[in-house]
Amino acid sequence: MKICIVSPHIDDAVLSCGIFIQRRVAAGDDVLVVDIFTKGKNDTRRAAEEKEAMARIGATGYILDEYDAPDRDARYKSTKELFLGEMKDVPETFLAHVTQRLESFFEEHGIELALFPLAAGTHIDHRIAHEAGRRITSVPVKYYEDRPYILWPGILKGRMNEIGSDAQVPQVTRAQMEGALKDYFYLTHFVPADKRSETLPMYLAALDITSTNKLKATSETLVATEEELKVMYHSLAAYVSQMVSIYPDYDTFIRDSFSYEKTAGHDAYTERSWTFA
Repeated sequence: MKICIVSPHIDDAVLSCGIFIQRRVAAGDDVLVVDIFTKGKNDTRRAAEEKEAMARIGATGYILDEYDAPDRDARYKSTKELFLGEMKDVPETFLAHVTQRLESFFEEHGIELALFPLAAGTHIDHRIAHEAGRRITSVPVKYYEDRPYILWPGILKGRMNEIGSDAQVPQVTRAQMEGALKDYFYLTHFVPADKRSETLPMYLAALDITSTNKLKATSETLVATEEELKVMYHSLAAYVSQMVSIYPDYDTFIRDSFSYEKTAGHDAYTERSWTFA
């Protein structure tokens, strides 16, 4: 089977689907990773990191070379706009362009299943990729939970509320979400202290949205083995320029991942994808 993981940026596929990739490769499937928004700052270095990471985990990487958000539109140099800007400000022509490029890629490579980001964490490029997934008609589509964003309790629930899903995910209060800011290494970079007065209220507000429950959700969960986690981190470690702000070492990767799993009621590392009807 030929499977494509659609990755908004270089590193998103391994961060979010590292176990899935290993399982499907071991089963004999051909796993392709297509990175959409790769052109811009440090693009040559990041492309080299991606090549190494793909070699370590056994997938085949492709780069579409669309501009990363801050490099294609000055508004996204603002942290608030980058993560909390409105989709209505994204031109329809650009959404159609990205969707068509992906459709063409799937046809060219004979893709039989595609995984797109759920866009938890709300980065504008993730939301654009998610919207493209909702428009795809040529192949079956699943949606993966974006890591490290979902580690922050409340992010997943907020996203399910936003898209109108009936998914049953842990309920989180505003106080719990705010209190968790100190518990995860990546949040010191994702929600920096000097930006919190501006961005935190908007993240918390997603918890108060009432889901329409129109999207009927089913999920598939993989439970990782210790060896799979080691292989996954070995691949992540190739992204030297990015991991310094996310998982600078294996211990941080394990600590933060399992801290999240405990809040979700799990005692093991789990990786989940969703199908919506």
